[in-house]
Amino acid sequence: MKKLCLLLLCCLLLTGCASVGNPLEQAEATPVPGLPMTLHSAEAPLDNADKMEITLFYRYQESGMLGSETRSITVPKDESPEMVTVRQLLAGPQASHTDLTRLFPHNTSVVNVTAGEDTLYITLSEDLLSDAVPQQWQDDPAWQQEAPLRRKLTMQSLAATMTENFSYPYIQVLISYNRSTSVSMRLENSYFLDGRTGLADRLTRDERLLLTMQNTALTILKAWQERDYELLYRFTVAEHDEMPAYTDFVEQLDSCAILTDYSASAGHVAAGSRRATVTLDLTYRQDGQEQRCAAYPLWLDREDNIWKISYESLLRLMQPKN
Repeated sequence: MKKLCLLLLCCLLLTGCASVGNPLEQAEATPVPGLPMTLHSAEAPLDNADKMEITLFYRYQESGMLGSETRSITVPKDESPEMVTVRQLLAGPQASHTDLTRLFPHNTSVVNVTAGEDTLYITLSEDLLSDAVPQQWQDDPAWQQEAPLRRKLTMQSLAATMTENFSYPYIQVLISYNRSTSVSMRLENSYFLDGRTGLADRLTRDERLLLTMQNTALTILKAWQERDYELLYRFTVAEHDEMPAYTDFVEQLDSCAILTDYSASAGHVAAGSRRATVTLDLTYRQDGQEQRCAAYPLWLDREDNIWKISYESLLRLMQPKN
């Protein structure tokens, strides 16, 4: 009888042990229907991390374009590279990149990042909506252009950064509203201040806003055509001597030819070089006569990830010899 009781007790103990799971594994994550989840260990040692190099996009000075910086980051095993990259973007450009300007409000944080099949879902804090755009922005002529541009560049800096570093063609921005759980989490079109209503579509990469070789050349040519010397000055660097003072710069270029039409190729960079060649087709008016210049090779030099033109090259471009 004693042997039978002992045998039954052992069976009960073995059955109970088999039914108890690892509590850390049970609490690790809750699957989201329709979205694949990558599970990370419940606890990761500080030295258990990966290194990776990422490219982050920020506004180039006060222009309507985005420039980039490259940064090495550490990705802990219990976080996704996408989450760390968004956090790095929100932190703003490094101090050494003085030409780049942050776009997201300082208190904005990333709440969650979830990967879908072709879409990356990024949830940001409600602080995103508390930027420097004044409530009465439509009454201020300067803000009438700046407000929609700033909002567009903010979202494009996110889209460009994530599509540059990861293989997601679409980015869906969600907002974590603190005031109510009933409000839709999708970013609304009213955020963009361009007259659209309803919920915002997924973001896609807009190459027209990125300072590629071609877009930099087109920006320089447009500034020449519009006599926007301030913008030209931002994209000019000294090749040998120091850059002239802005007033001297304007005086030197004020007598340049008048650009009437232009186009630029995609450009080419030789392997291991920091110099790009972009081919231009120009039509300009000089001394009362209109002239055309085909297949003009424009050199651009890379400075802190931004393509710029040397002062000497700019003078040759804008003051052509007959």
